[in-house]
Amino acid sequence: MVSVGGEGTVTVGRTVFATRDNGVARQFLDAAYGSSFHLSGMADGQRLEHRRVDAGLFTVDRLVLPGTLSFTCEPVDRLIVIDVRAGGLEMSCAHASQQAAAGGMVLNPAGMAYAARTVDGIQSTVSVDPAVLRDVTGVPREEPYAPLRYPTGAVKPAAAQQWRSGADFAIALFADEATRPALLVSNVARLLAATALTVFPLQPAPASRPADGVDATPDTVRRAVAFIDSNAEKDISLADIAAAAYVTPRAVQYAFRRHLGTTPMAYLRRTRLDGAHQDLLSADPNATTVAAIAARWGFWHPGRFAVLYRTTYGRIPSHTLHS
Repeated sequence: MVSVGGEGTVTVGRTVFATRDNGVARQFLDAAYGSSFHLSGMADGQRLEHRRVDAGLFTVDRLVLPGTLSFTCEPVDRLIVIDVRAGGLEMSCAHASQQAAAGGMVLNPAGMAYAARTVDGIQSTVSVDPAVLRDVTGVPREEPYAPLRYPTGAVKPAAAQQWRSGADFAIALFADEATRPALLVSNVARLLAATALTVFPLQPAPASRPADGVDATPDTVRRAVAFIDSNAEKDISLADIAAAAYVTPRAVQYAFRRHLGTTPMAYLRRTRLDGAHQDLLSADPNATTVAAIAARWGFWHPGRFAVLYRTTYGRIPSHTLHS
């Protein structure tokens, strides 16, 4: 269960399950995934394991699946990426099929029913809310969101490692804390969505319209900047910024490049960095940490935050906090 708490925090749900009983394992998987599972070949003494971190906008599951497991799943309104760490996986839907051995990956776009079969599998499965995909791709909210294409062909090793690094860091980031800043949760979800759309060529970029160039005016920048400056501590997306500027996401991107030499999201990140800087200047070092302030402003990787901060302000964040 995931809930939004006070001061913009998200209570992260965690479950840990393990059994050596075939029937208990099947019942648990049915309940956890809302699907119909058939488990065979799970020898005496073998142990099925399932761990889940549920942050609402995304979930990360780690599974050890001994024997042969076959199941069908009705359409799920989430993007699902399965990273096969050991064993094998076959997945098929009405459009195509995918197979992966250890080190490979398969993906099911949101809204597609599928059937799958695993053999002695160890997997990391990530699901992402489709609203995050809309934000990442910059589709205006008044426009229909085109279904993602079903992927074809194997994922290249470098791309698979790119995804794996992000997913592993996400699970580590949410492994212990009971609550996390909502802005941090949304930024990690967007990172996972953007990485999936990079690893799997699922959707073409939104087509530009002639009006987008016409709308890329200083007034557009002014409205967008005012909105960002007033809402940087909130979970806002490119679509939100464009709506506040009364233009399309593509038009606001054009406007920022033309008049500021940057992008709306880069400007948002710089504004949030300044917010973190101000908090570091005013915070009590005995009551908070650099990591907590960075997370509050959506910077999910402490090392990268430190590099960005030092590049911008000429000192490491801990020096600012303790000055």
